[in-house]
Amino acid sequence: MTSEIEKIISDMKALFINGSPRRNNNTAQLLQQAMKGAEAAGAEVEMVNLYDRKLNYKGCMSCFACKVKGGKKGVCSFKDDLKPILEKAVDADVLVCGSPVYCSYPSANLRAFLERLVFPAVNYSDFIHPVVNKQKNSATIYTMNCPNEETFVQAKYDVLLGANASQLSMFGPTETLLSFNTYQFNDYSRYDAAQFNEAIKDEVRQIQFPVDLHNAYELGIRLVEQAKKRI
Repeated sequence: MTSEIEKIISDMKALFINGSPRRNNNTAQLLQQAMKGAEAAGAEVEMVNLYDRKLNYKGCMSCFACKVKGGKKGVCSFKDDLKPILEKAVDADVLVCGSPVYCSYPSANLRAFLERLVFPAVNYSDFIHPVVNKQKNSATIYTMNCPNEETFVQAKYDVLLGANASQLSMFGPTETLLSFNTYQFNDYSRYDAAQFNEAIKDEVRQIQFPVDLHNAYELGIRLVEQAKKRI
């Protein structure tokens, strides 16, 4: 029995979804640190960039195949480039989604991913008990221009972004990591962006963003350790 548990733990999978079109900037860097933390905790890790040009997919197509009696439940059946990624997400022990904040919401590509991941789990016969093939620990990482938590609440981001992040609670415990006042441009003088103080942005980048990276690393470790406790 002990050897079986050890094998399950050794096979633990952690999937990281980058919902930013930038493969190496703020959101990606935080996800990469979370991935390193998960790997250090013993999980097999993988990163998916949703804005990869090779990926051709859409949000929910309203085909209702996931609701047909006798059909495959809990995973989207629509066949496109997102299907194998969704299957990995359903099978993962840990799932971490990251996105910049665009117009008060996660990026469109992450929203499409979440539609396709969450809707098959919604149980039309019993809303209280979702169709979850595998419990998982999860988190959402948001990066944004919003300067601090006070403004975050004033802008209703806690409601708007929280509603999206909370969808993952359908699969088990979930949490959120916020990174405020992140750098958008390498050279602010080239852009019409007078609302932003580059000196303050740079200070945040030098002082706070490393803290956020450390928190992301600890997040990765914590999610895997929590997932192990379910075994």
